[in-house]
Amino acid sequence: MNAFARLVLASSAAAAIVAVEVGAEQQSAQSLIERGAYAEAVQRVQTERDAGNADPTSAYLAGQAYLRLDQPQPAREEFARLANGQDEGWKAIGQSAIALIDGAMDEAVNEATRARDINGDLGFAHYQLGLAQLRRNDWDAAAQALDRSCELMPGFAYAFYNAGVAHQRAKRFNQMAERFQTFMQLAPDAPERKMVQLALNALRG
Repeated sequence: MNAFARLVLASSAAAAIVAVEVGAEQQSAQSLIERGAYAEAVQRVQTERDAGNADPTSAYLAGQAYLRLDQPQPAREEFARLANGQDEGWKAIGQSAIALIDGAMDEAVNEATRARDINGDLGFAHYQLGLAQLRRNDWDAAAQALDRSCELMPGFAYAFYNAGVAHQRAKRFNQMAERFQTFMQLAPDAPERKMVQLALNALRG
């Protein structure tokens, strides 16, 4: 192989490495959470924040990632960014999420309901309300809220996962199966995949 050919190969390899690194960096916080890469999701949000590109969704997802890392204090700080922000709907979502951390279930439901009433098209308002209702063991109300979040955010896997859980607890197994199947299509590498597959297998008998 002559020197020119070696140079071309080396340049191509370097370009491939850069492409992989850029692709990894540009994964969204949502996609990272949906494959269980919680620390990376938090870092992704911080990168967006440093670049001035973070929005309320980023803070909410960072808070959820911290909760999955069993770090409630930084989760609270992320949700406080929302509670102290300008958007009234997101403020109520942040207050609801903080209330859930504190175990104040009624406040969590009330604030999430307020967020939904402020902006009924905000998918995360319905999602947060569904999470709060799940924690309060109100399966029917949780399923209704989470189903609506699925309609508004059809690409958000955990809306379908939690909707599936709500329907499972309410013993509506056909609806559970539909939500779980969509969840696995959207998040094939999610940590919950094995549990979801077991539930589907049990339903099939």
